[in-house]
Amino acid sequence: MAIRSILTSYTGNGGGAAALHMALLMVAKYDARLTAAVWQAPNPLRRRAGAFMTREIDRVLDEAEAAYVAERRAGFDAAVAAAGVADRAAFTVLDARGGGLAQAARGHDIVVMGAPVEGEPAADFAVRPDVVALRSGRPVLIVPPGYAEPAIRETAVVAWDGKRASARAMGDAMHILGTKERVTILGIGPDLPAEFGQDALRLLSLHGIEAELALRPAGAGGIGATILQACDDLGAGLLIMGAYEHSKFTEDLLGGTTKDILARAPLPVLMAH
Repeated sequence: MAIRSILTSYTGNGGGAAALHMALLMVAKYDARLTAAVWQAPNPLRRRAGAFMTREIDRVLDEAEAAYVAERRAGFDAAVAAAGVADRAAFTVLDARGGGLAQAARGHDIVVMGAPVEGEPAADFAVRPDVVALRSGRPVLIVPPGYAEPAIRETAVVAWDGKRASARAMGDAMHILGTKERVTILGIGPDLPAEFGQDALRLLSLHGIEAELALRPAGAGGIGATILQACDDLGAGLLIMGAYEHSKFTEDLLGGTTKDILARAPLPVLMAH
């Protein structure tokens, strides 16, 4: 099965511009359709002001939100026209009443989003990509800010621990892995059993995907840093991993591999849960 429908959350700057760049590369590679969605989060001023909101303030907020969307629609239209795919592209505005981005994602093969950018002025309109992966049931490709590769690098690393989330991520990425020139199953940790990763290699082989196995001890920076160093050593253009094998609350509170990767990855990361 090939990718036929891509959804991207488009903000027009920061990680959003990088995500659109990657999405357009994927549209060309897979001959897919692209939908760009802007999520209209409720303006916090409306909640705080409540009964004190005047009609004039309400009108000003409406105009500001409409201007935000119009600017991004114009940027998206220009980008798809320049890429020659305007006939395969659409722009939509989502809001919380319609279920937001996670709900919309279920009607697409994959979601392409920019990694969170600290201090970005559009933060109030943003949705975290790891949350979309958790809630949508679809794989999310997270693109780092500034990503501008002229073509998709056809090498992939699958972070594998044999647990549910990594199995889900590899399964969701199978149609992508089938197009790669080199695939590596990566295991991290001490004293891994002799048969570690063989089930993943066997499954990939049955799908016509030949992969190699790489094993690394966890470095001083933790598992996340070790995974990213391995990706750099292997020349990976894509990292595939499960999101939040432990609860998101625990990782937000105490830190964890998903949080580390989101904050530091210099390459696109496909996450699934």
